[in-house]
Formats: sequence, structure tokens, C-alpha cells
Amino acid sequence: MNKNVIIGVAGHVDHGKTTFVGCLTGVDTDRHPEEKRRGLSLDSGIAYWSRPDGSAASFIDVPGHSNYLKNTVRGLHCIDAVVLVVAADDGVMPQTREHLEILKYFNVREGMVVLSKTDRVDNETLDLAELEIIELVTGTFLQGKPVIRFSAVDNSGLVEAKHALDRTLASVSRRKPDAPFRLWVDQVRSLQGIGTVVSGSVLSGAIQIHDVVRILPDNKETRIRSMESHGHQVDGALAGQRIGVNLHRIAFSEIKRGMCLAHPNTVPSSYYFNCEIRPLPHITESIKDGQRIKLYLGTSVNNVMVKLADKGSLAPNESSFLQFRCKKPVAVLPGDRFVISPLNKNTIIAGGTVLELGHEKLRAGNKADILLRLSSLLENDVDGYLAQVMSRHPVRPLDAGHLAVRTILSADSLKKHLATGIDKDEFIQFENGGIVRKSKFEQYQNVFAEIVSEITSSQPDKECVHIQEILHRCDSFCHEEFANAVIENLCRQGVWLRINGGVRPAGTRCRLPADLAEVVDALLTFAGSNGIRPFSLEYYAKVSEEKRNMPQILKGLDYLCKNKKLIRLKNNRYLTSMAMEEIKIKVRQSVNRKGAIHLRDCKEVFDFNRKIGLHVLEYLDRIGFTCSKGEEEGRVLS
Repeated sequence: MNKNVIIGVAGHVDHGKTTFVGCLTGVDTDRHPEEKRRGLSLDSGIAYWSRPDGSAASFIDVPGHSNYLKNTVRGLHCIDAVVLVVAADDGVMPQTREHLEILKYFNVREGMVVLSKTDRVDNETLDLAELEIIELVTGTFLQGKPVIRFSAVDNSGLVEAKHALDRTLASVSRRKPDAPFRLWVDQVRSLQGIGTVVSGSVLSGAIQIHDVVRILPDNKETRIRSMESHGHQVDGALAGQRIGVNLHRIAFSEIKRGMCLAHPNTVPSSYYFNCEIRPLPHITESIKDGQRIKLYLGTSVNNVMVKLADKGSLAPNESSFLQFRCKKPVAVLPGDRFVISPLNKNTIIAGGTVLELGHEKLRAGNKADILLRLSSLLENDVDGYLAQVMSRHPVRPLDAGHLAVRTILSADSLKKHLATGIDKDEFIQFENGGIVRKSKFEQYQNVFAEIVSEITSSQPDKECVHIQEILHRCDSFCHEEFANAVIENLCRQGVWLRINGGVRPAGTRCRLPADLAEVVDALLTFAGSNGIRPFSLEYYAKVSEEKRNMPQILKGLDYLCKNKKLIRLKNNRYLTSMAMEEIKIKVRQSVNRKGAIHLRDCKEVFDFNRKIGLHVLEYLDRIGFTCSKGEEEGRVLS
């Protein structure tokens, strides 16, 4: 498989970046008329460079003027290597330094320096310029990398630059093709007869024609109609390639630069996320808690609030943890690199790495826990991180895949540590994969058992206890999945029995108080004597020989309905389950005889009026015995 590498061309304005790329590739990356008129790059330009061994590079020539910082960052966010261009007659300038800082924040590891416009200075000045460059890059990833002297007048140094670039291409590691596909959009066009076409660099993963993708953060779904790479139609693309993508049924107005393409359910959109940040050493103002800044992430630019985790302000060159709170959701993954600038200035003041996608806002009450978690993530301490998460949410089952998406920890390392804990009998794994500490599971078994025992002891007439009653009596929040697993285990051990959707301690049974038992017996006798005719509480109280109060009768009715000995209709009338079976027989006979049963048949079939019959027939509809075809056609058997 041929290697595709993305190389940024950075440096101060008018230092010859575009000219160098043109001499190397034959492509003029200044494509806009305004760029031609003003003689400087306003946006990133793209040029393709193929090599004899089949490898290729896409050069991204970024603007060097501070006014176009946004476009500079958008061009540099995805590169594998860099060519830092410094003019011999100017030497190191402000944007030379700023671009190098951006590259360090984006963790670029390979590259070279081109000392351009060598024809404009004498040898002494040339030597001084090279010494200045060597001093600039000392301690950075460019230390020890080639410094090529180049002139566009006679192309001197171009051959040496090509050799150095070939070595750079060879040294760049391939990106992982099995990572989630992601492409940050940096160009959007509407082409007649084709539709909406977006362009960008494949940051990770792979894509094929006809693949379904989501446009983030709006989460609109579309599919890839066609693709091209540097003017050639392709069926697929891998990380490290520049591509143009024709999107199916997406209007030009529905997508813009700064959005992201990804396969469904692989890249979440978040309103807040936790990061490590490092301000530049030379910034004049500290970064304050609650300050609003511009966050550059991928090709997106976002107005966000800074919430510092451990201090009120952040001084120059002082690393810290913070949470970004966004006005709009951002398509972000842990491990993403970013830079920030003030709202009112085009200058980078800090940068860092996303460590964890937030599931809780940073507040005074949870700062200490979040700080410990982030410290563990930064040190790749999987055991420490899991201990913090389990301590903070002891009854919320952990899922390794979910944690891998929301943190910089790999799924493999998480699964390995959790599997080790299971082998050591420290963790319990549920059927759906969720994992909790065994000690916490056993603790809640005892808690649940005590709650159910207390309820059934204080209410001997209570048939069963439902899960919501148990959770309501817990002192702390208990995740329902965890609670269900505890209940299932207690039932499996024979401690509890399942009854009518609830549980009851094994070896116990519902005991009715003597007075309530008398009411229940009397109600059952009366209901049996009433046959298929439903009765109301009020009617029973009126005709009963034993004068009982209404709450006592209602309690008896409720008990019989829960135990399925009586059926309650929607109009609060009652009849026995045996009576309902008799009604079903009568309905089936009537339908078989007439083809359907109507309300007008109630007197003939049941010997009671339509008002009572309506609720009986509606009950039969609800349980699926009959099906209503409308007032004219009546009801038929389901």
C-alpha cells in the first residue's frame, strides 16, 4: 500500500512558502484572484507531489499573515510533517515563532527548514540566518533536522530539498487505518450538475464510496456519492490523503467549513470536555477561570468558556487541567490537539490535549475527583483512573468500550485491566458487559435484603416489593442495571422469590390482618354471587349486610385485583376472573353466530345495559381478545 503524507508549509508572510511549493511541484497554491492581486496567501493552498516509489505528499501551504491565523491553524491541524520556510533577508520573524509553537502543540514530529531567498544576501548574512534558525529550533522536534538553503531564482538547493523531503516521507509513520474515520471540512463548493462537494484531509480511518457518514455536530446523515483525490476519481481513501467528497442530498447551505464527516456513532459531539493545557512562556496576560476564548479544534473555531480545575488563573508556561464549556456541541475525541487565542486578538496563547469527554460539569464539589482522574489519564495510569471512576460512581457499571471512546485510554488496556480484576475476583461482570466492584455488589445485596425484609415485616399484607420501592429507600443513587443484577442474583440464590413483577423473601407469605381477611372473603363471596354483572364499591357498601367503611372495602378490592382474583374495569367496577371467562365464552358464541358483537347486543348477550357493556368490551379489546372495527362493524375476535 502506497504511503500518503500531508506536509504543511509554514512560516512568516512573504518568506517564499508559495514560491518554494511552486518550484517543487509546479503548482501555484494561490488560487484566488485576491491572493494574486495582494501577493500573499489568504487561505491554505494545496499541491500534490508524487514520488517514484509510489508514495505521495499533499502540501498544505498556509497563510503567513497574523490576520489569517484561523486559516493557518486549519491548515496545520492535520499534517504529518512540516517545511518551515524562513527568508534569509528577514530571518526569524513573529509568525515563524508562532507557527513553530502551533506545530509543537499539534505534536508534529517530522520536518525540515528551508532558508529561502538566499540570492538576496551575502554569505555572512546567510550564515547568521542559519545560526538564528538553529537557535530557534533547539529543543524542538526540528532540532537536528536539515536546513536547506534555497533560491527560486536559479532553483539552487531544490535537489537537496527533494532528497530531504524523501527522507521525511520515509520516516513518517503510517496512520492507523482501523481508527474511526474522520475528515474536518476545510472547503465547501457547489458544482453544477454534481451538487455539494466538501474537501479536507482524512485525519484517521478509511472511507469508501457509498459509505454512510454523519455531518457533525449537526448529526445529519448522508452518503458518499463519489470521491476524488487531486483530480483523480477514487473508490476509497485512507488517513493521510486529501480528498474531495460529493455528498448525497446535502444542500450547499447545510454544511460549512469547520464541520466534520465521520462514520455513524464513532465520534461524539460534546458541550464540555476536560483537557490538559500549556500556555506559551511569553504571553503577557494570564488565562483566567471563566474567561471566554477562541478554541481551534480541527478546522472548527469555537467560542468557549475556560473552567480551570485547580486555580483561579493560569500564568505563562504553567500547565494545568481545565474544562472547556461550549455554546454549541463540538465533534471531539480524546487525544485531539487544540490551540486557543483571545477573542479579540489573532495570536496563539496556549494549546493542549483533550483527555476526557465530560459527563459532568466541573464544579467546586467535584473538582478534586476530576483532578485525580485527569492526572491518572495524563500518566496513563489505568488502575488509578478506574479506581477514581468506580469511587465516584460505585453503582454505575463500567463499560470498557464506552470509556475508550470518552478517554485517551485505549480499549485494549482497559479490557486487560478489567479482565485482570475479574480473574482476581475483585470485579463482577454482568451479562451485557458492565463491570462493578465485587465488594460494592455484595454490600448492596445486604442493603437490598434489609430493605425488602423491613417492608414485608412492617406490611405483612403486602404481596411483593417492586424495584422502584427498593431504589426509593436507598440512601444514594443506584443505577437500575446494577439494581436489576443484584435482584437477579438474590433470586438465583433463592433468597427472594419473584411474584407479580416484584420480589418477596423466600419462605414468607402474605398475611392479611383478621379484619381485612374478613373483608376479602366477603367481597369474593359477593362477587361470585353477582355472576357476570360488574359491581361498584359504592353498590357493595350499600347492599352489604356487614357495614364497613369505604377505605377498608377499597383496600380489600385492591388486594384482590393485585392477586388477580378480581378484575377492575375502567369505570371502577369489578367482577371475578371466572366471570370474565364466562363473558368470553358468550362473546365468542355471539361473534360466531352473527360475525361480530355490537354494543346493542349487550342486553341480549349479557343481560346488562350498554353503559356497563361498553367497559366490559373495552377491557376485552385491551387484553387482545377482541378487536374493534368501529361502531358500525362492531367487534370481532382477535
